[in-house]
Amino acid sequence: MLDNLVRNLRVLWRAESIIADIRFRHVMTRSTLRVIAALLAVFAYLMGNLAVFFALQPIWGPVWAAAAVGAGNLLLAIILLVVAERVKPGREMDLALEVRNMALDALEADAQEIQDELSELRDEIRGVKDAVVGFVRHPIDTALPALLVPLAGAVIKGLKKSGNDNKKA
Repeated sequence: MLDNLVRNLRVLWRAESIIADIRFRHVMTRSTLRVIAALLAVFAYLMGNLAVFFALQPIWGPVWAAAAVGAGNLLLAIILLVVAERVKPGREMDLALEVRNMALDALEADAQEIQDELSELRDEIRGVKDAVVGFVRHPIDTALPALLVPLAGAVIKGLKKSGNDNKKA
């Protein structure tokens, strides 16, 4: 039973470490995409500022080029943020969660079995204690039922024997 408990604890530990690893990789992927999106948004902001600056210039050529680059970077940043939000851990997370739940169920069953055995042991110890206390407090009352049957048998044999002796005499 303890072997099962240790095995289930090891399975639970392994499942939890796999889940933690998967979650860490998931967070790192999302964070990387968010950092790239943030950098592109900063670049879009800078290009927008540059576009506003060039808009003040009397010539329209550089303004529209800077504005187009800024708008393109901003659009790319928005697309990356949407993709980062939709990234899911995958089937391996479901498998790891299933293994963890199975290990927890097995541990719960083992714990219930141990609890039941301890309750039985407690009841047996209480029974022994009550028997010892009863014998110490009332030794004759405790021993009398056990001695009564053999004593009655000896008395009956003695009476039969004395009855046979009286008939012969």
